Amino acid sequence: MRTFLTLLKMNIRLLLRNKGFLFFLCVTPIVSTIILGLKTGDSVNFEEEGARSRILELKDITARAVYAGDTTALIVKVYDASGTELSEYVLEELTKSGMYSVCRADVSGMAGEAVTEQAKKDAFDDRAGVLLYLKPDFDRGVLEGNLEEALLTYMVSEDERLELFDEELTEELSQLHSLSASTGMDAEEITEFLKEMEEQMPKKEVVSLSGKKDIALTAEQTACRDRIGYAFAIITLGFLFCGVCVAHTVIEEQENKVYTRIMLSGIGRQTYLGAKLVMALMISVLQTVILGICLFVAGNTDFGMNQFAFLMLIFLLGLIFSMVSLSMGILIGDVMSANYAVFALWSISALLAGLYFPLDSTSAILKAISYLMPQKWFLRAAELLFVGDKSVYSMVICITAAYLIVILSVSGVGLKIKRVDA
Repeated sequence: MRTFLTLLKMNIRLLLRNKGFLFFLCVTPIVSTIILGLKTGDSVNFEEEGARSRILELKDITARAVYAGDTTALIVKVYDASGTELSEYVLEELTKSGMYSVCRADVSGMAGEAVTEQAKKDAFDDRAGVLLYLKPDFDRGVLEGNLEEALLTYMVSEDERLELFDEELTEELSQLHSLSASTGMDAEEITEFLKEMEEQMPKKEVVSLSGKKDIALTAEQTACRDRIGYAFAIITLGFLFCGVCVAHTVIEEQENKVYTRIMLSGIGRQTYLGAKLVMALMISVLQTVILGICLFVAGNTDFGMNQFAFLMLIFLLGLIFSMVSLSMGILIGDVMSANYAVFALWSISALLAGLYFPLDSTSAILKAISYLMPQKWFLRAAELLFVGDKSVYSMVICITAAYLIVILSVSGVGLKIKRVDA
């Protein structure tokens, strides 16, 4: 035991002399704290928190609907140049089904050409499924049955709900035209008549049901999940390079014949590697503690879950990546090559795990590959914590244990092959 503690003290002194280790140990938690404290720039006005059947107001035409809308529904971005009670009624009817998340930008003072140009940009930059431009003559066009003068519709995704949306919108506008033709009422009278009829109808309640595969998140929870994904990406980078710093001590000890002298002193290889693994564990604990201190100092605890649960996710995810980088560094045997390898691993795994952008629209192969990435499971765990699923704790512990078993097993086989080749 004394020998083991001596090895730990020696490794701690070596790491504290490494400026790169201190940089990643302290800077990545700080950057992660800043990211967790960021709010999305696109403001949304909610009449009632968590309400699904509401029109979400965007601050301007450039605001992205994906940040405002409910991603479990088909997001409809509306450029409203009409601003009439009839257009308001049509949009409200769309939201009542619960399948569409309507996000509206007021474009009453803009020219039609500018709106269509913005729609072309949003078709690529935004993740709305439908872009809907309500023209200034919306009321007259709808009542006369001339929909080309009333609105323009851009279907910009391959969502299966697009056909249903088109049918529902067309049916709603056709009913308005038929009502106007049969009664001779104008837009204001029709709107008032329909609202009176609606008040006399039985009230219905739309309930969102979600299973274990589909979780219905509010817009605020979606924003929190995105920030947590970015924080995962930054903090795992720190864990990876800190693990490489531990591997660096192994490489230096082998090059300087220190490892040989340690083996000749009677210390077994298992004790030596065990000390390195404990160092990786200690680094995970230390980095998690630093992140917790940063969150406490910044007063940033509003990210959709209990702070202790969040730090537990960080610690377990960091432990996986610390072990991965330590094993890769020892197997590669060169610090620079190990740095390239772990950076490539970090970049690819973060992309495939969906930390930067959702994988909903990707191929089935990419979705399957994404479940090989640890970050994917921990991001899923965060979503479950949002909705209060307590079974997530046992899930992440089992996932962490599984990854560690695979990592240590592969590393053990790799070391044996390396010794045989030598």
